[in-house]
Amino acid sequence: MPWKDPEKQRQAQRKYGQRLKLEVFQAYGGAICVCCGETHIEFLSIDHVNGKGSQHRRELGTPYRAGKYFYQILKKHGYPLGYRVLCINCNFALGHYGYCPHQKG
Repeated sequence: MPWKDPEKQRQAQRKYGQRLKLEVFQAYGGAICVCCGETHIEFLSIDHVNGKGSQHRRELGTPYRAGKYFYQILKKHGYPLGYRVLCINCNFALGHYGYCPHQKG
């Protein structure tokens, strides 16, 4: 059934995405970066612990590579092991440099 008000549809989809994101983060230990402690949900993401996130996203194909579609897959599969919550900075550093400056010392 098509929505009569597209703006209400966008708002409903946005709320659903936010609830799903928080649910996934809670399943993986909460809305907090396990490296640096960042808690702003806007900065948090799911990290592949084994470091093969790019490969996994290619295997999933579009549109399941990121965002709510990826969160739906995690939920559908019962929140499998091998994932954790990291902030964008820590996730980027690990992916591009192999370490996070918070852990280097």
